[in-house]
Amino acid sequence: MLRDPLSLDATPALLERWMGHLGLAVSALPSPSGDEQAFPNRIELKGNDAALLGSQKGQPLDALQHLLQERIGTHDDSKLPFLDAGSLRLARMKELKVMARFGADKARELGVYAFAPLSPRERRWIHMEISALGGFTTESEGTGHFKSLKISRA
Repeated sequence: MLRDPLSLDATPALLERWMGHLGLAVSALPSPSGDEQAFPNRIELKGNDAALLGSQKGQPLDALQHLLQERIGTHDDSKLPFLDAGSLRLARMKELKVMARFGADKARELGVYAFAPLSPRERRWIHMEISALGGFTTESEGTGHFKSLKISRA
């Protein structure tokens, strides 16, 4: 049986209910990322136990994000909330934008530059940053969830 679609506005209450069932003191609040194209619909998880979600390089946060996407039933970025705890993902987005510019400089110098394997969201952030710079092409390489990303001069 399919559930009714979950709206973005109803997501914080659902997350808080889930956290309560897990015995975690966590609140969920919409919080703009400052770059709504790259990181839309950000929901910041705060509270005494929010740091637990950001532990292990954010793996618990990734798992919660996956469950939330399955509950919502869409993979359309514009309709999905994206979770953050302790600004872990926001800091990572900013770090990857700097890394993208570094990679572009290296690709300009060497002709090509490849990143170590990244998650789909991380690759998307780099693709977007490189696209905005112009003069380069990007390509994901490999199989599975984590793939490397190659920047080449156009």
